[in-house]
Amino acid sequence: MNAHAKWLTALILVIICSFHVAPASAQTLRAWVAPGGNDANGCTVSAPCQTFQGADQKVGSGGEIICLTGGSYGPLTITKSLTIDCEAPGGNAVYGTGGQGSFYIVTAATDRVILRGLGFDSADRELSGGLLTFAGSGTLVLDHVKINGNNGNGAHGIVFKPNGAARLIVSDSIFTGAGEGASGAGLLVQPASGGSAQVMLERVRVEANIFGIAADGSSSTAGINMTIADSVIASNVNDGIVATTTSGHAPIGVMVKNTKSANNGYGIRAIGSNVTVRVDGSTITGNGTGVAAVSGGALLSTHTNIVEANANNGAFSGSLAFK
Repeated sequence: MNAHAKWLTALILVIICSFHVAPASAQTLRAWVAPGGNDANGCTVSAPCQTFQGADQKVGSGGEIICLTGGSYGPLTITKSLTIDCEAPGGNAVYGTGGQGSFYIVTAATDRVILRGLGFDSADRELSGGLLTFAGSGTLVLDHVKINGNNGNGAHGIVFKPNGAARLIVSDSIFTGAGEGASGAGLLVQPASGGSAQVMLERVRVEANIFGIAADGSSSTAGINMTIADSVIASNVNDGIVATTTSGHAPIGVMVKNTKSANNGYGIRAIGSNVTVRVDGSTITGNGTGVAAVSGGALLSTHTNIVEANANNGAFSGSLAFK
């Protein structure tokens, strides 16, 4: 082989090798966790990781973390599309924060986070903000999730505070024991500047918080659109359901359907001229005040609701015709 041919062969080999550089760290689609695992493992079924954080480092965007059994798997910051599924045969995973932190989700507009079968418990300690805080954009789905505690002043179960367009979808979940004194909610929807929220809550129980479900548009100029269906909102110190905004800020529309609001300070309240709450087929009973529209807020009834046996039943501000 002459010198030119040898040179050409060497060049071809260099080009071929350049296309076969191994990635610095290979990632998987699924990772498993168990209390007796080790984050140095590969997070496989037979060699699981011990924490959500350790497993998160193993899976790529769109991946899944699976709990082999119930356990305490520690705090996690989520920055990508991810599913955490803890509906294991051994029982739902319990995320015991113990004052160490919480789930913090800051994702992009195309990301989707699904949390299934998790339990969050503050162990009677106050955590600033929420046990679960969403501060990005994209979609958050909660299915069979239980959030208990965070009983400090201004402490919440969930804080949904998107900085862009975002969706929250919750089903078959429980929020209880959040807040202390005059503030704190089981679920607070409060978009940041530039943020908007589309919220669907179905078959949820929101009980024994300072506020139950609060939609607050005062920090954004974009809107909040919320539906609460087939749910129970009970025994919250202040409002069971409240929607409020200030002049020039986010408009809010809330639909409450086939829902019970009982034994709260206020059953349902609409506050502010850019707020409209519609109520259909629901029961409001045993509250300090059943329904109230304040400061120009609209609280509309389809005339299929029961508002009885409250200390003060209050009144809807208008009616809503079926279409």
